[in-house]
Amino acid sequence: MSPSDESPAVRKKSSEKIVVGQLGAPYGVRGWLHVRSFTEPAENLFQYQPLYLNQAGAWQTVELLNRRVHRGGYVVQLAGVDDRDVAARYAKQNLAIDAATLPGLDANEVYWRDLIGMRVVNVDGEPLGEVSDLLETGAHDVLVVQTPGLKGERLIPFTDPYLEEIDKDEGCVRVNWQADW
Repeated sequence: MSPSDESPAVRKKSSEKIVVGQLGAPYGVRGWLHVRSFTEPAENLFQYQPLYLNQAGAWQTVELLNRRVHRGGYVVQLAGVDDRDVAARYAKQNLAIDAATLPGLDANEVYWRDLIGMRVVNVDGEPLGEVSDLLETGAHDVLVVQTPGLKGERLIPFTDPYLEEIDKDEGCVRVNWQADW
């Protein structure tokens, strides 16, 4: 089976997808693959079903037959992938889920993906730019803000006392940050 072949384990689906992991290099000779989880904690990757791979421009379901911990990460076995050469065709493929399968959030919670593209203004109402990314630093998360006319980007701590408010309805993040910082 190649990644673009359809089988009972791979069926076409369509809706908004969220990338939650990536397949890595083959592991062993029986078709297992390393997998990198983008979820926190990492094992949450396996709680989402179904999982999808983007094959030939279309998202298709993929069946995970097995998984196990390996050197602080995971290796997985996919349905229909039973040798190293076939597994190699899946290396660097993203794993995704339907956005609808994400758990609901409390009123004061937000998914990182929802922050991307939001306007950023300071408490004085001055526009600072738009959220282009977030970084996890260990100490706290950081907003990456692109500002028109500013070379580079602003890095604003995504924590108290800098974060004032996230207004989901207005698509705006208010921060305690000066425009000339």
